[in-house]
Amino acid sequence: MKDINIRLNVKSYLFSLLLTVMIMPSYAASWLVKTTEGFLAAHKSAQKGDSVIWQSGTYLDIQIEVEKNGIVFCAENPGSVIFTGNSFLKLKADSVVFSGFQFKDGKTKNNILDVSGNYNTLENLNFSNFHSHYYLDVKPEAKHNLIIRCNFEKKPEDIQSSVVEIEASEAHPGYNVIRYCSFKNHTAPPNAGGDYGIEALRIGYSYQSKFISRTLVEYCYFTKCNGDGEIISSKSRENVYRYNTFIDNGESHFTLRHGKDNVVYGNFFLGGAGLRIKEGQNQMVYNNYFDTGDRFSIWLVNHQADPLSHIVIANNTFVSSGSMKLGGEGDSKPQNSILNNNLFVNPTAVPVSDMTGNEKFINNVVDSDEKYSLPEGFAFAKTGLMQNLNGLFQPGGKKVTSSLRNIDDCDILDISNIDDDPQISLDIMQQRRTTSNDCTGCSAGPVGKKLVFYATEENTGPVYLLIW
Repeated sequence: MKDINIRLNVKSYLFSLLLTVMIMPSYAASWLVKTTEGFLAAHKSAQKGDSVIWQSGTYLDIQIEVEKNGIVFCAENPGSVIFTGNSFLKLKADSVVFSGFQFKDGKTKNNILDVSGNYNTLENLNFSNFHSHYYLDVKPEAKHNLIIRCNFEKKPEDIQSSVVEIEASEAHPGYNVIRYCSFKNHTAPPNAGGDYGIEALRIGYSYQSKFISRTLVEYCYFTKCNGDGEIISSKSRENVYRYNTFIDNGESHFTLRHGKDNVVYGNFFLGGAGLRIKEGQNQMVYNNYFDTGDRFSIWLVNHQADPLSHIVIANNTFVSSGSMKLGGEGDSKPQNSILNNNLFVNPTAVPVSDMTGNEKFINNVVDSDEKYSLPEGFAFAKTGLMQNLNGLFQPGGKKVTSSLRNIDDCDILDISNIDDDPQISLDIMQQRRTTSNDCTGCSAGPVGKKLVFYATEENTGPVYLLIW
């Protein structure tokens, strides 16, 4: 399986390189550089469509700014250029392709890469064991940037800052995209507590919580991200998180920390804690797969600063997971929480706990030998779920159908200008739900695509890390 994935990724990467070459103007010039001075000279002369190519090698203390629009700035061979020491880069231009570099084993007081321009593509970059503030900081003014097939790993413990920061602007949505990236092996010192500060990804600051970001995070892989209690810390509005894998992150969890109107769907939470929703309204959680063991699956926090309201948890599957905590203890109880069409299989604790009395439970199914005391809106049934070769449970020869899914009762948010799924018309494998194949939970089975998580270690991050 791994070899197949690597071959597919290599083919995909080579095709993208070929496509880049094909769309470049035939009159485009290129410069091969190996010093800061050489880069500055090439940068001064380069025109839109030209390429500045850094010669293969390891370089110390490289500090540059990219200000020319439309330039391809790349390594001579993907992964063959390593920047170390006090190296950092500021990308101020628009429509730049920045590709194939590694930032490793260095130390700077700055962010390694600042992005303030628009419509840039950052691809096949590797950040590893580099002492810095942020590995990557996308500034509030930056819009429509694509971060694709990058790896962010091993952020040193001495500086307590997030690994990747996407800031939000009051003036405009950012529409920045993070796709097929890997976040791995971020730790905190022993006994540091749950708020050490090395979150793998943060979308906004707390003071930006009312700003609309519309960041899209999809097909990304998060593992052993234990540098903070929060793997992703979402602190802005109208973001979409979909088709990501969170695996073996221990007590760390994905958190909707500040802000409202966020959508979380199609994700896999495996072998660690799940999703915590601390503040805000209109938070949507649907079509996700949870297997969290004894740790919580979802936790709605009773918090007075910006109390939760209209939290929709629909068509999720929970296998061998801990309790969903609904925030009943305290003076700021979540209001109008809706649990609709969820499937709980062999839970390790009572499926829902700490209820507020304000919830609406609709057509939830529990498959367990333990007959828990549950409110109206839950039914016990044998589902016939079967474990597939990927270790995931999906409908086998029998399915638990939902003749009325009551999606209208959920009032699911539709994020403008992002192709989401507010009708839950697709299942987690992006198969269309119909009256004949609709099921409780995230999978529309029993006939259809095999359940498998989209993002793996083999199909995220730079291809050159897989083939070396």
